[in-house]
Amino acid sequence: MCGKLICLVSSVLVLSCFSSVSADLVAYWPLNGDASDMVGSHHGTLVGGASFVSDTSRGIVLSVDGANGHVEVPHDDDMVFSSSDSYTIMAWVYLEALPGSWQTVVAKSRDQGSHYGIWITDSGEWMGGGWENRGNRATTQIWVHIAYVQDGDAGSGTTYIDGAVDWSGGPRDGTGAGDFWIGGAGSVTEFLRGMIDEVRIYNHALTQGEIQSVMLSGGQGYPFASGPEPQDGALHADTWANLSWRAGDFSVSHDVYFSDNFDDVNDGAANAFIGNQTDTFLVAGFPGFPFPEGLAPGTTYYWRIDEVNDSEPNSPWTGDVWSFWIPPKTAYDAVPADGSQFVQPDVTLEWTSGFGAKLHTVYFGESFDDVNNATAGAAQTTTSFAPGALELSRTYYWRVDEFDPPFTHKGDVWSFTTTLPGLGKAVAERWENITTTDINTLKTNPRFPNNPDVTEEVTEFAWDGPDLSDYGGRITAWLHVPGTGEFTFWLNSDDQGELWLSTDDDPGNARLIAQESSWSDLNSWGSGEERSDPIPLIGGEKYYIEALWKEGGGGDHCQVAWQGPGVPQRTVIAGANLSPFEPMSAYGAKPSNRATAVTLMPILTWKAGLGAAWHEVYFGSDQQAVADATKTSPEYKGSRQLGSEGLDAGRLSWDSTYYWRVDEVNDANPDSPWTGAVWSFATGAFLVVDDFESYDDIDPAPGEPGLNRIFDKWIDGFGTLTNGALVGNDLPPYAERTIVHSGAQSMNYAYDNAGKTSEATLTLVWPRDWTEEGVTKLSLWMNGSAANAADRVYVALSGTAVIYHDDPSATQIEGWTEWVIDLSAFGGFGVNLTNVDSITIGIGTQNAPVATGGTGVMYFDDIRLYR
Repeated sequence: MCGKLICLVSSVLVLSCFSSVSADLVAYWPLNGDASDMVGSHHGTLVGGASFVSDTSRGIVLSVDGANGHVEVPHDDDMVFSSSDSYTIMAWVYLEALPGSWQTVVAKSRDQGSHYGIWITDSGEWMGGGWENRGNRATTQIWVHIAYVQDGDAGSGTTYIDGAVDWSGGPRDGTGAGDFWIGGAGSVTEFLRGMIDEVRIYNHALTQGEIQSVMLSGGQGYPFASGPEPQDGALHADTWANLSWRAGDFSVSHDVYFSDNFDDVNDGAANAFIGNQTDTFLVAGFPGFPFPEGLAPGTTYYWRIDEVNDSEPNSPWTGDVWSFWIPPKTAYDAVPADGSQFVQPDVTLEWTSGFGAKLHTVYFGESFDDVNNATAGAAQTTTSFAPGALELSRTYYWRVDEFDPPFTHKGDVWSFTTTLPGLGKAVAERWENITTTDINTLKTNPRFPNNPDVTEEVTEFAWDGPDLSDYGGRITAWLHVPGTGEFTFWLNSDDQGELWLSTDDDPGNARLIAQESSWSDLNSWGSGEERSDPIPLIGGEKYYIEALWKEGGGGDHCQVAWQGPGVPQRTVIAGANLSPFEPMSAYGAKPSNRATAVTLMPILTWKAGLGAAWHEVYFGSDQQAVADATKTSPEYKGSRQLGSEGLDAGRLSWDSTYYWRVDEVNDANPDSPWTGAVWSFATGAFLVVDDFESYDDIDPAPGEPGLNRIFDKWIDGFGTLTNGALVGNDLPPYAERTIVHSGAQSMNYAYDNAGKTSEATLTLVWPRDWTEEGVTKLSLWMNGSAANAADRVYVALSGTAVIYHDDPSATQIEGWTEWVIDLSAFGGFGVNLTNVDSITIGIGTQNAPVATGGTGVMYFDDIRLYR
């Protein structure tokens, strides 16, 4: 007992000593009239075309001329950092122009040994630390805050632009003995043309929140507690902890909150308040301290430091809520991670030992229930397990129980899916002797996209070809996504380029997500149109992706990079996530896989695989039953001949999920049948009048009537003199695919009410009974524009029962807006709600045209009946 107490006291004293040594600001040059360092003796000297000028937004700042103007600060050892050190450099920058050569914001030892700094590269990108951290394209004629943060413990460097992460890469060694320059870089001619303000160097890695706070503080100091130890979100592998932090610039004392309840700490609850103290450390998990019984394994703890100075009117400064967690007694950090896709069949499973565990028992199989219910396995001392050769494209389950005598702690059941056959390649094609410089002309070239002059397989979504002129190129592939979430894509091509992606497995639904208007260097990633918006994708699904580019002459390449769940850093799409676009299985499901709000009477359609002679179709409400079904199963719905890719699913249940599968069959091919994926969709808690998803772009044969184009069903005023409505587009895609409320399509509706009234009418097949399922309300979504001529919008049932929107200028309502109509409102017109034969959307006043009517475009989507 005595020895334990001595150990405790010694540990606290040692840790207290360490916590009193606070990392701090090494140098700070406000640059508000001179080059003095406000925190030390690192004073600078103006050289060449450097001067101080008055800026309307930032006051007095440093101006440098791009020729030789800069500030020189003599070398000091406390500005030297190795690749294992942590440090932060930051500045405000106003860039005049991008002249095509390197420009330096700040640099240490650029021409005298190992160096670090912040630059704009010769291709116009921000670069923090060093070559490893090239970011997005720099902007000109605007003040930008840039910071480079190196975390030596993590071995990483991150560049922030205006407080947001721009790029992350490796650390930068800066041990040279050269001077520190602002606006230039030693004898290297890398001079900035523009203005610089507020340059700082810290000898620790600031968090993103701290960077944002410094950025917004205007040079007035940082009043908040910072630098938590353990770091925010860290794993702490012990049942006691010594917490420490850096004091804010103005603090006299600190209000400390600590609890295992986030809300209590966040709200400053009395039961989480530890007290006010002057020390910047706190012991927890020992008798006499918070949580005297010890910190509990498997628990997350939260803490907050409010900085206090009663002489300051803004005190206290409320701190962020930080956290750390104690590892659980169960195994954790599974490798591969739970739910991983595309795992190699020779995988070795690994995990991190549970807190205090001495032995581990592994259970492995193809059934969740079998693995979850397994008992009495063989224990082992190692934290890895090799299950042996596994099958491709199969999901496996595994569990690790931890033994800490005398207790066994049952683990969670994890899963992974092995990789698909055929992954590893994409297909690149080239069409030669195309002299046009316009990529749009390339897309209409009669040889494109068929009969390429060169076809080759590539092992990543990139092509670095021979130095040719006047050709067009394309890369296509199935993109297999490793995790669920938002992905961002970058396109880099020489010269013009376009990147297309479908949000399902149907190439016909691909949309333009990024484009290159001229050219860019190899491995140069832009921040404008060359970068897509974040796109939500589903792990384990495949999507069609296509890059198209037109080369005029010079260096030839096309690259596509991405970042998202399972792809933590921007990288060129690897072959492990690609397979050639050779769809042998059925694809292009409609309703699309995982679709929601599907009509209760859907027609399921798909596109035939390349080798199919006919299709075998399975459908049901049990996912596993559909996956395992054979031709003797009740889920089997028969075969369909090639050219008849459809199934009438019949009347389905309200608010339910269904599954279906299409196998492609060809007895002449030894690889047949090609078993299809199990697709799913969910019906809505409503009746769908029209969701605009079923309309296609198939033109009828000459002399034949239209089939299922949007204007074949919604009859508008085409060919009339009294109806000014025109539905859909003149050329495919006929339905709107960009401005949609939900799903992939909506109805674009142009109106011209000069002496006309505009109407589009849909004849109903189902639902005609607008009382079934107890529905009482009609809902539709509409989207107008302030540029539209102001006019009324109305809905008519069976041609006569007309209800007008409350806003007489409804055509000018911008953004998707729901219009809900009580069905009883139609009753006064004598309409029979049990047999509604048509619905009309009109603009203007029905049967009352005016000579001065105007024009515009509206969009409509998701017409539904609710209870």
